[in-house]
Amino acid sequence: MSLAAHYLAALATPELGLTRLRRLVNACGSLEQVLTGGCHSDELPEPDVFRGILAGIEQVVASALPAARRAVAEAVALGLTVLCWEDDAYPAALAADESGCAPVLFIEGALPAQLLTPGGELAACAIVGTRRASSFALDFARDLGRAAGRHGVTVVSGLALGVDAAAHEGALEAGVPGATVAVLGGGHARLHPAANRGLAERIVRQGGAVISEWPPHVNPQPYHFLRRNRVIVGLSRVVAVVEAGVPSGALNTATHAANLGRQVLSVPSRPNEARNLGGLQLLREGAELLVEASDLLRHFSDLEPPQEPVHSGVETDAAGSTPALALEEILRRTLAQGASASLDKLARASGMQPPELMAALALLELDGRVSRTANGHFRWRS
Repeated sequence: MSLAAHYLAALATPELGLTRLRRLVNACGSLEQVLTGGCHSDELPEPDVFRGILAGIEQVVASALPAARRAVAEAVALGLTVLCWEDDAYPAALAADESGCAPVLFIEGALPAQLLTPGGELAACAIVGTRRASSFALDFARDLGRAAGRHGVTVVSGLALGVDAAAHEGALEAGVPGATVAVLGGGHARLHPAANRGLAERIVRQGGAVISEWPPHVNPQPYHFLRRNRVIVGLSRVVAVVEAGVPSGALNTATHAANLGRQVLSVPSRPNEARNLGGLQLLREGAELLVEASDLLRHFSDLEPPQEPVHSGVETDAAGSTPALALEEILRRTLAQGASASLDKLARASGMQPPELMAALALLELDGRVSRTANGHFRWRS
């Protein structure tokens, strides 16, 4: 039996959500037992509800299975890993959350080892907040993500504009493999927001992962993001709220974190700052104060930070920039013998961020040492 496809098909059954499906599978021993009549509603809570579900599930699955099989095949064709509850690689911390874990996960990239331990042992933190973030919140989230990454803590967030994206960016700047993981509110082929597709690609290239509960071509829906937030929490030891309004997705994330016994941290703000009223509410309700990275990192005192971040081997100056002479040498090596290279390839070779690299390449173009090809690649002019 194609387990992933059968799970997707089973979820089309009316009144059968994630929690009830989990109860059925646990009680019967397997999804196959559920679908072949090996489960009796009288043995379950809500016997009247489950009686109706079990009476109709076989017909629903038969009808939904062809589309579910196509969805799984599309995921495999895109190079995604498909995990079910029964798989050893399915994150243990997510599987322990019976109210919020999906039976199937679609994963681009590789799940860092930091996410594959029980909840209290996870070497991962969530950093979340508003899309319309203040410049202070964006800088704080980026610095916090960078500090977490350098400490060996994987940053989990939702790839949204604002605080989420800043946290991912900061973690990537740490230069440590698997420093950040993004959780989507739709399928990989419908990545939202589209403006962050490049960020998602960089996360995967640097040893992280992009995760979704939905097959590749499922469009994001408003209610999807509540489930996405539960995955973010499930994969994190602590949840840091940088800036959040009332109501907000970040506040919902923090509420689920509290329900799972995860520690919530919140950044204080001015009382009249509407976009962080949710953060102030969390502090009133017992969240820890988050004013610097050490407030977060003390929850990971059991970890030994990586000795050195992974980088290209290029020395940087006091400001953290790649000196012009070193960049020229990298370009000469990468673009040797008339070869051309994309901006992404040059960024990987130099260890520079794309905006900084573009500025340096522009100067070299003006000097006549670099030219740009018709397809947007760069070539060294000898």
